[in-house]
Amino acid sequence: MLFAEGKGTQVTMKTEVCIIGAGPAGLCASIFAAQAGAKTLILERNTTAGRKLLRTGRGRCNLTHTGSVEDFVKAYGPFGRFLKHSLYEFSADDLQQYFAQRGLDTRTEEDGCIFPRTDRASDVARILIDHARMLSVRFLCGRTARSIEKKQDGFVALADKETVLAKAVIIATGGVSWPATGSTGDGYQFARSFGHTIVTPRASLAPLVTAETWLGPRREASLTGLAGVAVPSVVIKARIANRRLSASGPLMFTGTGIGGPAALDLSRLITDFLPDHANPIKAAIDLMPQYQIDQLDKEILALCSQHPKKTAAATLANLLPRSLVSSLFTQIDLSETILAGQLPREQRMRLVKMLKELRVSIVATCPIAQATVTRGGVSIEEIDPKTMESKLCPGLFLAGEVINADGPCGGYNLQIAFSTGHLAGKAAAKKLLAERPTNR
Repeated sequence: MLFAEGKGTQVTMKTEVCIIGAGPAGLCASIFAAQAGAKTLILERNTTAGRKLLRTGRGRCNLTHTGSVEDFVKAYGPFGRFLKHSLYEFSADDLQQYFAQRGLDTRTEEDGCIFPRTDRASDVARILIDHARMLSVRFLCGRTARSIEKKQDGFVALADKETVLAKAVIIATGGVSWPATGSTGDGYQFARSFGHTIVTPRASLAPLVTAETWLGPRREASLTGLAGVAVPSVVIKARIANRRLSASGPLMFTGTGIGGPAALDLSRLITDFLPDHANPIKAAIDLMPQYQIDQLDKEILALCSQHPKKTAAATLANLLPRSLVSSLFTQIDLSETILAGQLPREQRMRLVKMLKELRVSIVATCPIAQATVTRGGVSIEEIDPKTMESKLCPGLFLAGEVINADGPCGGYNLQIAFSTGHLAGKAAAKKLLAERPTNR
């Protein structure tokens, strides 16, 4: 890597590929650019690489998901077609093989989520960083890129104490969720300076805020708050503009509404319509999706018959958390002291209906800084899906969450980062190597 002292304390460095951001997309891009033969350098504002990666999957790192490339394309919905080529170039199977070759096997959970067998995100980050260093990728950590300019023979990236001259630049700065990890939206400003359209960032995979106060902490003496109460499997359904939407999985009640994978996946489908406090989105939560309504009635009737002298609330705690049962009893004005053997049929049927259709009014997502993923970013219409190169500025590439493409919970978003990073790194290197002068 060539470098020379510049004026004052500024240092000028020359490289072929300069990557802005050392998250999963940036690290992957650096590895495959360097592996293809390009001199590669990473600018990272944090003092260490891979900080956001360490937080994924609550520290366990949900790497990817089971399924074919076509399954992934379908899961990504409107972004699937754009991502398809990058997924074929570096699929979920390729990703698992990459880590397995470096001593880190994976395991698949019942819901299809794939984790490193060690359950440590730090192992994933270590392998990526070590591989990049082995390939002579230069890391400049603790340096914030201030600007990127296009010159006749390449790009000039200004950082805190360095001026980096590069033939190609890959923007992999992430979105604006989890800003403490360094995702502060810088990449949007860089892309905009080259003429790119930025789709307004919104919270995706985020807890949902509801109008119902009884879901949160205790607001009145007669109501029991549900914050922190979890249900292992639900189905949430909503309707927007004649479209039927649904999401399933675990649910957790929060201080302001609902969270957990089911709520987060629903947030991705409705975020473009929120916030709307004047016209909340009506949704219905099926707390017992494993039963049809008549089956659930028979199950509750059987439980009450088996334990006639216990309270109905205590008996139903065999199906759901007791605090949730208490809140549901409050909603239908049913005393918690009533015995199971004395539960009137009319009240039982009202309870069954509520268990199958617990209605909530969604008014907003939580703030975008708390969201798992950012919806929005650089318009995919302006990026070549075969290379991740900008259609507006040759030599500029984009990868990861800075792009307007996201997926559901379960490893789909990390797969986007790895696949687009892989493609951007290889394509940038290929472009530069083709332009290298040959020795005669």
